[in-house]
This record gives sequence, C-alpha cells and structure tokens, in this order.
Amino acid sequence: MNMLSQCTCSKLRQLTRKMTGIYDHHLAADALTISQYSLLARIGKYGPVGVIPLAMQMGMDRSTMSRSLKPLIGAGWIETVDLPLEMLTDKRSFGVRLSAAGKRKWHAAMPNWRKAQHEIGAILGDKTLQELEGLIDQANGKLENF
Repeated sequence: MNMLSQCTCSKLRQLTRKMTGIYDHHLAADALTISQYSLLARIGKYGPVGVIPLAMQMGMDRSTMSRSLKPLIGAGWIETVDLPLEMLTDKRSFGVRLSAAGKRKWHAAMPNWRKAQHEIGAILGDKTLQELEGLIDQANGKLENF
C-alpha cells in the first residue's frame, strides 16, 4: 500500500481518542478529564510557570491553554501568580501554580490515573507500549519546530 494513501493524522487521532476514553473513564470518579489532570500534574511537578511556556511544553497554542486553564482556575485548583518577566516570555502573559486545593485534587486523582496507565499497559503489552512511546518521542523530536 502506498505510504501516502492513509492519513497519519486520522490514525493518530483514532488512537488518542481510544486512550483518552480510558483515562477519562478512570478520572471521571475525580470529576477530571485527562487534559485537566495533565495540566494539574504538569503545574504540580514544575511549580509556578508562565502560561506561554506551559503551552509550549504541552504542545498547545495560547488560546487553547487559556480555555483549558479557565475551569481549573474557576474551581480554585489553579491560581494566577506574578512571575519574573524572564519566566513569562512576554508582558501579556501571567504565571500559574497549583493552589492547596489543586495539590489535593492532583494527589487524590493520581491513583485513578495510575489505573488508566495500568489498563493501557495491560492492553498493549510492555513491548508495544515501549515501542509506541519510543516512536512518539522520536516523532515529537523530528516535528519539534512545527
């Protein structure tokens, strides 16, 4: 079959929808989606961060990041903070960090996130999972400038 006859993006989206469904199923008990959990985890791990650098790290554009943060800020799990300009990338940006409630939410949801991780590992098997993660890392590296 011709390499260009199948849409790579469609195949990847199909896979990510399936995986997202597994994560969202497990995180529903915590009233979180995998996207929300990922933001809590990223901010929780790396401390106060500028919104633009955070968007870049997560492969999101600025407006998607703002829309994603809004409900988490509204729930009181993420709070805005003043950061030095060098951490913000530009003067219109702002910083975010987990609130105490956000830290509790992240830690409370972690067991269900782990259940999703385990389920995906069990379905795919160790070898396929390692190969998939390696291919994803390799492709992300090659597409880094896009």
